[in-house]
Amino acid sequence: MKVTDYYPVFYAEDIDAEAKRLAEDFGFSLKHRPKIEFLDYAILENDNGRRVDLVCSHFPADSFTDGFLGMRVNVEDFEEGLAYFEGLGYSLFGTPHETETSITGLLTKGDGTYLILFTHKG
Repeated sequence: MKVTDYYPVFYAEDIDAEAKRLAEDFGFSLKHRPKIEFLDYAILENDNGRRVDLVCSHFPADSFTDGFLGMRVNVEDFEEGLAYFEGLGYSLFGTPHETETSITGLLTKGDGTYLILFTHKG
């Protein structure tokens, strides 16, 4: 399995306010705002190419709190990455979200650890 990058993911009830804080304090700007069912999602990037993701769930059963949620792991092959992390004890939470350009899935582990598995297509 080839990992192409890791990014921290923060949960924020108010993504716009948190994005503004990260812009003012650390020089991040909005790179992408993908449309994902039940989620607000924002990918921010600074001038050095470093990224941070912000997420807010609108799924009724979710009970996340503001702060560090987990890591986003970019992999070249989604299925291979999923198999690798399942071997480490992670399981897919819900179903992957697929668009024309990407596949994204939320994985969780029994200890409350989360990661977002992400593959760029094409």
